[in-house]
Amino acid sequence: MSHATWLRKRIPIRLTWPTVARELGLSGTRVKRIKTTKLGSEVELRLAPPTTSSTIERLAEGIAVAYGAARVRVRMSELRADLVSVFIDYTRSIGVVPLPDFHHPVGIPLDPLRSFALGIDDDGGTVSGEFYGHHILVGGIPGSGKSNALRVFLSHLSASRNVALFGIDPKRVELTLWQERFTDLVLGNDATETIDLLESLHAEINRRTRHLSTLGSAKLLPSEEFPWIVLVVDEWAEVAAGGSSKERARADELLRRYVSLGRAVGCTAILCTQRPTSEVIDVGTRTLLNERFALRCGDRHQAEAILSAGTIQPGDLIGASVGRALWSDGGPAKPVQFFEVPDLRISFLVCPGYLQSDCESPRK
Repeated sequence: MSHATWLRKRIPIRLTWPTVARELGLSGTRVKRIKTTKLGSEVELRLAPPTTSSTIERLAEGIAVAYGAARVRVRMSELRADLVSVFIDYTRSIGVVPLPDFHHPVGIPLDPLRSFALGIDDDGGTVSGEFYGHHILVGGIPGSGKSNALRVFLSHLSASRNVALFGIDPKRVELTLWQERFTDLVLGNDATETIDLLESLHAEINRRTRHLSTLGSAKLLPSEEFPWIVLVVDEWAEVAAGGSSKERARADELLRRYVSLGRAVGCTAILCTQRPTSEVIDVGTRTLLNERFALRCGDRHQAEAILSAGTIQPGDLIGASVGRALWSDGGPAKPVQFFEVPDLRISFLVCPGYLQSDCESPRK
């Protein structure tokens, strides 16, 4: 780190910005407001010609170097073209935050339609979402925190009433820890078992569709008779990998049809992959997945295979800390650092006392 950079980290940004702007050719910018964040500082700039928001984005790496920052993120104002927020982050994430205790104090099963607390944003605020009727995609390279992200979703689902979990775990690793809570679980990449499970879920979708047609309604809410069914696939790329090419194609077709047909009748999926490529995540299936979480990726193309083009900025995910993801529901992506769920806590989450009577061993 140069002496000039060292000084800039210790002198207020309002005083050093004119020099940095001049060195980078960002004339026509003025600091309007500075806010301290958990990761560093948010600097709101007022722009004037010839500088535009695109100019700031293009020179984000130069700003990071000037201030000795780990990363600089740029966010345009939704209301005014002459305002832009520059986030100067001296660290890429807040760090590990344990999953809060969200259970009801007297042990009553939780409402599946509630908002799920997933983690924290870059300002330390809680990030939550409502996921009933939504398909979820979680992707990232090995070691990015995908398994922990899946654990956060399973923690909420396991504690909810009227939720039935079905799973496919080709690697026989992550879902085995939760198998007491699964109604049916395929461990390994046996094509016959995988196809049988998917076909049984399609039969359930057809049963629910016929029931829904008698109600005059377009949506089926969770109930004891028709629980929210969540199909969890821990490694999308390995589904039915132990079978023939015809069997793998059949499994892929059934999975796509499940994603396409299940939403309205309370049958959704959480699809996870450590191979976030366009070959694994085809565009047609991705468009059906409402909620997409991209953890650390090897390059921009992998990130866009999950989130789609135009939702992220360069460098947002390359080198990101473990457990930090960008979440998009089709619009611009927003950051979330997933809560941490250690192995020892899973035994208390997988099948709480008030759900013991509902827990059955998979595939009797």
